[in-house]
Amino acid sequence: MKNYFNHIVDSLSSKVTVLSGISVMAMMTAEFINAIGREFYMPLPCCLELSESLMITSIFMAAAYVGLKGEHTNVTIMTRRFPPRVQSFIDSFASLFGAIVFAIFAYGAWKIAFTATLKLEMRIGVFRFPIWPFRIFFAFGLTLLSLQFFSNMIKCLFQAMDRDYKPE
Repeated sequence: MKNYFNHIVDSLSSKVTVLSGISVMAMMTAEFINAIGREFYMPLPCCLELSESLMITSIFMAAAYVGLKGEHTNVTIMTRRFPPRVQSFIDSFASLFGAIVFAIFAYGAWKIAFTATLKLEMRIGVFRFPIWPFRIFFAFGLTLLSLQFFSNMIKCLFQAMDRDYKPE
């Protein structure tokens, strides 16, 4: 049985990590140019603001992929002795809890992102630097993470109910 919701969320989680990689490369490039420019007393304008904002993108665009692969911190001191079916039920409950928590965070982040976008929120320093797009990235990343946890919950329930189920 093919679950299209899981397939779409897993695919999106994998593809969005490209934005995370691009953000890291952009940060490294900007900081390199800034370091060279500082030697000649011409630093790159807004480099600090750019790096701070790109850090949000680099972290939250990759968070759902980490959830997909299950490579986050997972403590199994008690559950590793349970049968696989019981472990799957416990994992599904944990994923549901994570989905609910991050959905609440995403809801708040979308409210802030919407307000910031309407105001075209800027960080004021030597130069004005737009931060509203990065608030949208933050909210999108939290939303995708919540959806990924929900997808993981579905996979764990399928594994608990059907021993032959293999996630894609």
